[in-house]
Amino acid sequence: MKNTLTIENNKFISEENTFFRYSLIVEYVGSEFSGSQRQPGVKTVQSELETAIKKLLQCDINVVFSGRTDKGVHAKNQIVHFNVPFELNLHRFLYSLNAILSKHISVKNVQKVNKNFHSQKSAKYKWYRYSINNKPQRSVWLEKTSSHIYEKLNVKAMQKALGFLIGKHDFTSFKKVNTPNPVKECVMIYAGIREKAGVINIDLIANRFLYNMVRIIVGTLIEIGKDIYPPEHMLKVLEEKNRTYAGHTAEACGLTLMLVGYEEKYNVNMEINNNENLLCKAS
Repeated sequence: MKNTLTIENNKFISEENTFFRYSLIVEYVGSEFSGSQRQPGVKTVQSELETAIKKLLQCDINVVFSGRTDKGVHAKNQIVHFNVPFELNLHRFLYSLNAILSKHISVKNVQKVNKNFHSQKSAKYKWYRYSINNKPQRSVWLEKTSSHIYEKLNVKAMQKALGFLIGKHDFTSFKKVNTPNPVKECVMIYAGIREKAGVINIDLIANRFLYNMVRIIVGTLIEIGKDIYPPEHMLKVLEEKNRTYAGHTAEACGLTLMLVGYEEKYNVNMEINNNENLLCKAS
């Protein structure tokens, strides 16, 4: 039988046992949440999103993230998807959802996607940025989105160290110990650092990231930036495949998930300034 739709309360209801899949582009201030993943008894991005969507649509839904972010980690373009048994009025849904979400989280875009699209499994790469306020004085504007290191860092040495990470490697040294996921190899597509007006941005793009990988890389990089170790120390740490050789785990507040990339066939709309797209600059 051909599938038909009826309209009820601005929803397009399917008369067959089927579903429609939608993706969201979400940004949030991580310091206001106990991470992205749902946890009992604490406020998380997933719990707030699901509560708001359920209230709006009056049905149970499960939001699937492209990947988890820890407590204190921010996101500029986090991608999630969810299924519903009816089609949505996209403009009305987006406006209404943002009206009931807290000020620390915003949905930038919603669109209908192919049922084969999966926010996590379909991802081809992720781009993380770690920001450091490298001025002698602290900044109230950067307090929540950067780590403050008053000692002047050697940016040239840090850039040279980042070069050793490009390509496919075993990143065990930069992975939190005793994590259940056995994956240890990643392909680092881009690793760069820029300093402007005392603010240092470290950008890493890879096909995947291990647990705490970015923050441990940054912790190691900071030691090199302080001239405790030469840039070649990064290569030694990488080759040792041992967490004890790497630096400390940098603070979560400086880390932001900038972008999750997918194949063009999924047509996931990335609301991002092309001038900031590091993949273009790296190619």
